[in-house]
Amino acid sequence: MKPETVEKDDRITPQSKRDAHIHYVIAFCGGFLTVFPLVNIVKTFGSSQTTNLIEIVRLLPGREWTEILLRLAGVLIFALPIFFVTYSARHFKLNSKYLALFVDVAMGFTMWLMPDDLPKIVYLYPTFFCMSFQWSSFPGGYGFAASTNFCTNNFKQAVSALTECFCNGKPEFKLKAQFYGAVLAGYYLGIFAGFTLFSKMGNICFTLVTLPCLVAGVMLATRPKGNFC
Repeated sequence: MKPETVEKDDRITPQSKRDAHIHYVIAFCGGFLTVFPLVNIVKTFGSSQTTNLIEIVRLLPGREWTEILLRLAGVLIFALPIFFVTYSARHFKLNSKYLALFVDVAMGFTMWLMPDDLPKIVYLYPTFFCMSFQWSSFPGGYGFAASTNFCTNNFKQAVSALTECFCNGKPEFKLKAQFYGAVLAGYYLGIFAGFTLFSKMGNICFTLVTLPCLVAGVMLATRPKGNFC
């Protein structure tokens, strides 16, 4: 009896595999830096604009213009990296991925050095900036889009792919399930590391994002030649 041949998945190449592994490291960085506003004066999630925009709408009837303007500044800070990465991709020969790693490190140090007497919303600015830059520069892997700074859609995609693979008899969804599962694992390992290190070191712990960023930088620099996903 001849052994069954395992079909090769054309999506898995040396380049795409490295890209996916880089994405897992970036998801760790995203989770790690996500912790900053949660453990500091803001006590809220700051890796997306959902809450910030809701707060602007909530504040409008009371005409709390100072708070509204500070939050609108946060919207601009989140929007600028998206504009820059999108625009530069067509007009400059610039690898935004290296720049995103530098921004993560710079914002980690900013989180450490921020004084304690600023308006609450200002403590979200570093997170807004680095998460937006990171998300725009590292969109996904194996052709799948996956955020590195929040997980709702990643969780949905992982559950959907697992259902297709194991309940609907579609093994072609195995790679999708593995990818989104690994992104979720990287993200929550970063969050675990952030909470654990903050409890022992305080805000200086966020400067340690330098280490996974260096790992990602080396992985980028030694990546097999080919088109980046």
